[in-house]
Amino acid sequence: MVRVAVAAVAVAGLAMPATSSASRRADLQYTALLSRSTSGKMPNGASTNPVISGDKRFARAIAFESEASNLVRGDRNGFKDVFVVMRKGRIDNLGAKWQPGRTFMVSRTRSGRPSNGPSFSPSIDGNFDRAPTCVAFLSSASNLVGGDTNGVDDAFVTRLRGSHKPVRLLPGGHQATAAVTAVAVSNDCKAVALVSGGKLYVKRGGGKPRLVRTPGVAADPSFSVGRRRDLVFGAAAGVYLLPQGKRRAHLVAPGGSNPVYNDLKQRVLAYERPAGGHMQIGMRHLGGGERLISSRNGTLGNGDSSDPVIGNTGHYVTFQSDATNLGTNANRREGDDNGMPDVYLYTDVRNITLVQSVVEKGVPMDLGGEHPGMSFYANYIVFDATLPLNGPSADVLRTMIAPGAALGTPQIYMRYLGPV
Repeated sequence: MVRVAVAAVAVAGLAMPATSSASRRADLQYTALLSRSTSGKMPNGASTNPVISGDKRFARAIAFESEASNLVRGDRNGFKDVFVVMRKGRIDNLGAKWQPGRTFMVSRTRSGRPSNGPSFSPSIDGNFDRAPTCVAFLSSASNLVGGDTNGVDDAFVTRLRGSHKPVRLLPGGHQATAAVTAVAVSNDCKAVALVSGGKLYVKRGGGKPRLVRTPGVAADPSFSVGRRRDLVFGAAAGVYLLPQGKRRAHLVAPGGSNPVYNDLKQRVLAYERPAGGHMQIGMRHLGGGERLISSRNGTLGNGDSSDPVIGNTGHYVTFQSDATNLGTNANRREGDDNGMPDVYLYTDVRNITLVQSVVEKGVPMDLGGEHPGMSFYANYIVFDATLPLNGPSADVLRTMIAPGAALGTPQIYMRYLGPV
């Protein structure tokens, strides 16, 4: 019951301090609503799949997809769109509190009109040396650019500043005949990878997306975080690495899939891999042995874990998990009893997992959290979650939500872990 009441404060966009008094930093932690309507309240449609720009602790922009029509004015297309919320207020590399600023739609036509089809799966740039400049996304719309007549999902890239005119990525210089199923932008926006019909294409600089030879069907491309434009992806035998400027990929994690990669100071991979009857999160330094980090005291998670995100020179990995036996706090305590997926943070400094889809520290939200995103230094972790709508505190919760809000749907929340 307490969790529902505390969550109501978070919906209002207020900073709710953690209940733990173990440290000053812990006292500063809170969870707050990020996908806000133009009135600053919960919007009228579901919001999911957030990603944070990789610019250290600056974390200047967050992109996500949403079915809401009141995140910005004039959104009348009735489809899911891709949005970006920019950071405002004090922005430095010290990990200050993140204040949401202007929200704008990036999946729109060159004249600024809404698209005529759903847009989704955002990828955003920003790296150790650069502020974010672009967002890539997928869309079924046919009016984002002229001449879109193939009738399948395409990949687009648009700038965060300036004209915001989307550019369609054409595999091999031609319209895709098969739907594009994945897109990823490099940390400096100078390279883009996409998958169409199980084939991997990479665009570098001003060229066209060129076919990359892969052993079997390719999936889940992801550029490295840090400084380079190395690309990792899943294919027939596991995870492959395509180094910056190279044309041939090599196997780096047999049996793995859906990889993420860090290139700064040390080269570290994280990925999904089956083990112990479930999907687990594997982690390894290139050329080194594997650790399965979705575990507690050597015991593997008893549910599937997925969607890894890597940061801080490979020291932090976030992921979501159905497991109930992972450690939820710094004391490695179990306590994930909500029966829902939850978002966890793993740190190799202490070899522990910490649950992050919370309002009260160490206590998972009643309905869990999914699809994590993380800033480079893990000061800010975002995820989508649905707040509970039943119980004695439900009436209190509703009074803090604007009329027309999409009750019972996921929204984007940020967990602030304090300055570093």
